[in-house]
Amino acid sequence: MHYDLVVYADPTQHIIREYNVSFDAAAIRAAPTGKRMVRYVPAVCLCLLLLWSSTACAPKHSESPVLSEHGYRVSLHVSDTLIWLGPPGRGFPHTAEVVVRVQDAQGQSVDGVAVMFSVEPSWTQSVSLTPAEALTRHGEVHTILQPGTTGIIHVMARVDNVVREAAITVSNRSIPDNSS
Repeated sequence: MHYDLVVYADPTQHIIREYNVSFDAAAIRAAPTGKRMVRYVPAVCLCLLLLWSSTACAPKHSESPVLSEHGYRVSLHVSDTLIWLGPPGRGFPHTAEVVVRVQDAQGQSVDGVAVMFSVEPSWTQSVSLTPAEALTRHGEVHTILQPGTTGIIHVMARVDNVVREAAITVSNRSIPDNSS
């Protein structure tokens, strides 16, 4: 594969340097269109571009609080928005902790408020939420989401008239079989 990479100095689109970037199975080769060889700049630029574009689409771990009918500020936080099915491994969580925080108008934690967790109807047989409902203690309720299949799960938490929602992606983690 071959690409031309152009690095601009500013919004006026003045070109700093142009690169020809080639990809093959063994290595990434990059050479400036001039005579001098620059080894790492194109690869670093490409990686930064990919990282920058991927964070724009990344799901949020938490959202700003919303006021309920009783004046409570309700926020939802997710420990991991990407969880895995398959063999256990470091850095590959199999569950996600979902935390709902409830505060009064002054920002103080509110105890004894009912929080109900749910998922979309198509996911009810494939996901467990433990517990599915609870009362706040120190202003928080924690539940553990454990998936049974891959896909994107929309978990919802209801407090009074407020429903907060987060998306959690479940992916398969497989280890290649090297026995053959």
